[in-house]
Amino acid sequence: MTNIFIANLDFGITSEDLKATFSQFGEVTYAHVVYDNKTKKSKGFGYVEMENSDQAIQAIEALNGLDVNGRAIDVKIASPKGNRPTKVSKPKKEFSTQRNERQDFSRKPREYSKSTSSTVKEEQPKRVMRPRRKRL
Repeated sequence: MTNIFIANLDFGITSEDLKATFSQFGEVTYAHVVYDNKTKKSKGFGYVEMENSDQAIQAIEALNGLDVNGRAIDVKIASPKGNRPTKVSKPKKEFSTQRNERQDFSRKPREYSKSTSSTVKEEQPKRVMRPRRKRL
């Protein structure tokens, strides 16, 4: 038995449609479109299992790249999870610890000089409060 993976399916295609399409090339023992559990909508891929491997290869060659409802389907032999190539994932973003590094609580308290009159404070502009807008 040969297991075939079909990707980029139209979301309206059902398992019966897959079975009818692949049965033109030979006996289909199993056809399944994968659906999302929560939304109950198609995920856009499915599996077909055919009894004869020669007929399965003919079906793959004939249907791969075929335009179905405006989408070119991708048909290939399904591989078990263990034999698939690993995906290169993006490194996870680490949270910055700059804020924690700036807050050093172990340091000594500041010592202020007694003559503060010699230092000139810069004047900051006054903050103007504006009234809130009324909601409509």
